[in-house]
Amino acid sequence: MMEPAMPGLQRMPLRYKFWAVNALALLCVLILVLVAMTLEQRSVNQARQEQARDLLRIWHGADPGELSGPLQPLVIEPDEQDPQLRHLAQSANSEPRWVPVSGLVLWGEEQLIGAWTLYQPGAQVLAVQVRGKSFQQIFIQRAGLYALAVFLLMLAVLAGSQLLIRFIEGHQRQLRRMAHYDGLTGLPNRVLAMNRLQHALERIKRRGGHLAVVFIDLDRFKTINDSYGHGFGDAVLQAVAERLQSRCREEDTLSRLGGDEFLLILESLSSPWQASQVARDLLSLLERPLLLADEREVYVSASLGIALFPGDGLDATELVRNADAAMFRAKSRGRNTYSHYLPCLTEQARERFELERALRTALANGELSLNYQPLVSLEHGQGLGAEVLLSWHSPSHGQVPPARFIPLAEDSGLIVPIGSWVLNQACQQAQQWRSQGLELETLAVNLSPVQFLHQDIVALVGAALESSGLPAQHLELEITEGALMHHSAQAEQTLKALKALGVRVALDDFGTGYSSLAYLRRFPLDKLKIDKSFLAEVPANQGDCQLVHTIIELAHNLGLRVLAEGIERSEQWHWLQTQHCELGQGFLFARPMPAEAFANWWAAQPLSATPQPVS
Repeated sequence: MMEPAMPGLQRMPLRYKFWAVNALALLCVLILVLVAMTLEQRSVNQARQEQARDLLRIWHGADPGELSGPLQPLVIEPDEQDPQLRHLAQSANSEPRWVPVSGLVLWGEEQLIGAWTLYQPGAQVLAVQVRGKSFQQIFIQRAGLYALAVFLLMLAVLAGSQLLIRFIEGHQRQLRRMAHYDGLTGLPNRVLAMNRLQHALERIKRRGGHLAVVFIDLDRFKTINDSYGHGFGDAVLQAVAERLQSRCREEDTLSRLGGDEFLLILESLSSPWQASQVARDLLSLLERPLLLADEREVYVSASLGIALFPGDGLDATELVRNADAAMFRAKSRGRNTYSHYLPCLTEQARERFELERALRTALANGELSLNYQPLVSLEHGQGLGAEVLLSWHSPSHGQVPPARFIPLAEDSGLIVPIGSWVLNQACQQAQQWRSQGLELETLAVNLSPVQFLHQDIVALVGAALESSGLPAQHLELEITEGALMHHSAQAEQTLKALKALGVRVALDDFGTGYSSLAYLRRFPLDKLKIDKSFLAEVPANQGDCQLVHTIIELAHNLGLRVLAEGIERSEQWHWLQTQHCELGQGFLFARPMPAEAFANWWAAQPLSATPQPVS
């Protein structure tokens, strides 16, 4: 590789570079001025000689071409009575370009005023009247202008250089800040966080002590972005950053790694378990609603993972990776909690990564399929409809249960295209059955919170109905409580828009989340589904019986139909009949099955294995 010219200049600081360039530029300007002054001097001298010849022609009528040689100034005492000088003055007055002046220019001295200047062309003495001011004075004045111009130019160059230096240095500072700080929240970014973590580890290794890394990931933040737009999501991130920063000590570093992920570096801990207290404090901070700049309130939660030095990692990369794995463990435990790193989590994180990578191609590779579980009338045991359940058989992972891949699809955003495919396939299948004489009263399709709060969900449902030809009243969308509670205003608008299409809406897993009588009355619902966890010990457990009885009575008072999930024993069905629960589903009636098997099951009704309903 060729060595660059002037390597010393390249290593020179920016400010010194500009001073060097300025000095070089000024030197060039001075040289140019000196050259211009020399040329001007020659021009003036030539003009003086031409002036003398012109005046000689006026006075003596001589031919200017006869005059030759240099014109030398002489010292004389001008006398106004001299007839030659009077004749010269009269002749000059007849020439409009000459103006009489007074004063004296002596040999070797130059006064800065106009004067009679004496020349001797050859042997004759001639008093030459210059125009207004002597050429020598004009030259001096011009030289003075050049000096002033050079001075002003120097000031302009220096001032411009200083401004340019300040601009470039400011721009460099901005670039350095952009390279190390997050532009949205103003927090250190991943690069600076890893650098600080590395330095913190070096200090801890020298002095001893404890250090913890807390990986913070907001729960279902993609739902906020998809529902309200990225501008709203950015405002939430800024509010979260400010809230988390309020808990940090001066020696701590809170950074934003990207998206909805934050990293907190805790130095100088008195004990490893102090990190747990910090995690609990952070979760408590996020329990209070965030107040955005436009006065809107929003609720968010987070999942936290903790990795400790030196037990959970010896370098920055390992600590962050293990804290990330612990964060996913917190999410798997229900979110809105924290978890410490365990050695087994590294393998779980690797498996999760591999599973997500496989899921990204599952739809295109035809690995997803739909199963249908009958919805039956508890009064007589006859099938009335079906719930659509998604199944995934991966060539590399085998049969993957929904409880494992559905949360992964939600976190990665894959649930939106997958959910759209499920909706379209289910509607087409139901319409195909209708054309064959198998007409379902209800086709129930689950919408995840991410999918339900997606800004295009109403259009997607409308398109699925239109493309399949399925009447809207046969489609029932199942929504979870969490989707309604966290984003109640948008949920209400979305539900009204879906109801306007003619579809029905069921509230899934009632009682497992944020059950509230207020939103049961507020939202336009058609059905309430009782979670199977409430039915596991019915009718043996009187407490569960009383709870389920209350839910059924509440739903009926609000004009809602009730469906009980997870019916596996005949005594459960028997007891639900006494409570006037209209609908049920569970292994007692049928397991989820492919479309062809479901059609055969439907044709083989009534179920001989089920008990007769009681009166």
